[in-house]
Amino acid sequence: MDVEFRHLRAFHVLATELNFTRAAARLHLSQQALSNQIKQLETRIGATLFQRNSRQVTLTDAGRTLLARVPGILDTVGAAIADTRDTESGQRTELTIGIRVATGLDITPRVLRAFAADYPHVALTVGKVEFDDPSAGVLAGTSDVGLIWLPAPDGLDVTPLLAEQRIALLPADHPLAAGTAVLPADLAVQPFAWWIDNRDLASRDFMTLAEYRDGPLLIGAEVTTLEDLLAAVGSGQAVAVSVDSVSRFFPWSGVVARPLLDVAPAELAVACRAGDDRPLVSAFVRTARKVGAELVAEGATIETS
Repeated sequence: MDVEFRHLRAFHVLATELNFTRAAARLHLSQQALSNQIKQLETRIGATLFQRNSRQVTLTDAGRTLLARVPGILDTVGAAIADTRDTESGQRTELTIGIRVATGLDITPRVLRAFAADYPHVALTVGKVEFDDPSAGVLAGTSDVGLIWLPAPDGLDVTPLLAEQRIALLPADHPLAAGTAVLPADLAVQPFAWWIDNRDLASRDFMTLAEYRDGPLLIGAEVTTLEDLLAAVGSGQAVAVSVDSVSRFFPWSGVVARPLLDVAPAELAVACRAGDDRPLVSAFVRTARKVGAELVAEGATIETS
């Protein structure tokens, strides 16, 4: 099947614009040349991709099927060309992934393996970022992409991947630990462990159940790592809200986990700087989204909306 790169690019631009005049202008082609390329593509594929009349252009079902795949093809070709040029110049393409401690324990290695399999010539650097940076290094420029828990700070483009139930982390002898589950209003008034220098209010409010609290947040302990947080809870200084995967660190001395009743789950997302359209960044986001969907299908997580 002799489909050329120019055919796919013309298809993608027209499918995005759904207007021959605008699409031709973006491609620096005449409308007739664009129409000819689309006809050639339809002939070579053997499917009608667009319905056209004097008033509008719309995608057919076959066109929508192709559109679901074409952006990935264009990104992959673009990344391959960039890799080849870097190889010729003696430079190796690199991508830095920022991962907040304990973020997405199931998904993280699977995403990294899947991306490495598709892009073996890309040098992946994984940077562990503490909880005081909700962007996982992306806003600071130390990471190209990051795996983060929502809500995200301003300045990021985020793609939700999957969700986990929020849980309460309690001292083993805390009165709330006597039950099988915890009401958020009961936990919200307790002294919390929170991260030193993390001043992201949206993240803090979400993970300390601010909507269930009338008064100010009580801070029982300031921590810098997950281990610090668990130690603060285990010693009775504070409580905390976390996600279900953190319970895999257990048993942890003096700490018990209990489900939180009737609260929205926490969503894990892949994040990049707003407007960053580099092919490798787009490719990593696409890989993370695919792996997230696989995990959801396997029933390992709660599906995101």
